[in-house]
Amino acid sequence: MLDVLVDQLLVRRGYYDAEGSPRLSMGTIVLGGLIRSFVVILAGFAIWYYGGIELSIPLSLALLWGYAVYPAYRQFVVFSNHTQALEEELLCSSCRHYNDSGQFCQLYDEHVRPDYIPCGGDDWEPS
Repeated sequence: MLDVLVDQLLVRRGYYDAEGSPRLSMGTIVLGGLIRSFVVILAGFAIWYYGGIELSIPLSLALLWGYAVYPAYRQFVVFSNHTQALEEELLCSSCRHYNDSGQFCQLYDEHVRPDYIPCGGDDWEPS
């Protein structure tokens, strides 16, 4: 869990982690946006305390956009493109056990990758 927190705070790139699981999912995108928003809110209070309200509001809004909202949007675009590419090339996308929001097989509870199909096609059922 700590590695996910560090990935989200540092806005790391790359779709798969060292174990081959997807680093990006809808949950990690939302979690990262919330964590970064909380950091920006804390920074906004610090700026307000030391610099005044006239400095803290525009700077907080700029930080919120640049550090929380825009990176979450970019991660969502990468996630959507990758999910669409997976759905076009894999047999799993037409199976009823495939969960497209998390890119995993609900039957085996394993992530689907271009080089790995959890069931090997044996338990495929049309959706």
